[in-house]
Amino acid sequence: MNTRIFSLVMQNLEEAFSLPKYNNLEITKDSLLGELPFTPVRKEKFAQRIMDELDIQYLDFTGTIEEFVTSLDEIYMKRFFGEIWQPATDDHTYSGWSIVDRINERNPKNVLDFGCGYNQFKPRIKNLVGIDPYNDAADYMIDILEFAVDEKFDHIIVFGSLNFGDEQDIRKRFHKLYNLLDKNGRMYFRVNPGILWPKGPYVDIFPWSFEFAYKLAKDYNCKLEKYKKDKERFYFELLKM
Repeated sequence: MNTRIFSLVMQNLEEAFSLPKYNNLEITKDSLLGELPFTPVRKEKFAQRIMDELDIQYLDFTGTIEEFVTSLDEIYMKRFFGEIWQPATDDHTYSGWSIVDRINERNPKNVLDFGCGYNQFKPRIKNLVGIDPYNDAADYMIDILEFAVDEKFDHIIVFGSLNFGDEQDIRKRFHKLYNLLDKNGRMYFRVNPGILWPKGPYVDIFPWSFEFAYKLAKDYNCKLEKYKKDKERFYFELLKM
């Protein structure tokens, strides 16, 4: 769950129910939003504040607060990565264009680019398939958790795409990537140490570190290689043993 949007929602709910008569009202992530005792005016004010802050046009009040936050996150992320975000491939030494030669020299059979964005590596890396839930330049416009294929990949590029949500979100998606990777296959990562996007303040960034990357590799019996600073991000490779 996007913790930044969750905090925004909870803060505005606290303001909406700040009167003494609501002192015994308990609101959690499992509370049903549509069953909260909004007055029409307070509901409209709450909705307008959320829409103005996230720059969205419509709110669905069905489901729990957690489900409400998830729906807001999907709208916000789709708009950010579909309309605002631009690739910075030119800016990175290890996780930029140099990856093309490093993968091609290994004669790849199947390459997956997870979070491919505008699919820039597609014409340059042999046998590459790009997936991205927000960009229609991808071969498959789909989330990694919904990507169902029979084949395994000997190389998987993960440049900036495993940076969002909490540790549970990261591990869930990493587990799927691990299962898609063939034995002795290699994953290439660009990760964010927790730097927020100036133009996307509600993009929930997970703070990667060497310690977390090492623990993840150990948990999955992978070999961690080439952990390096790459501009304001970090680059590393994982070899599946």
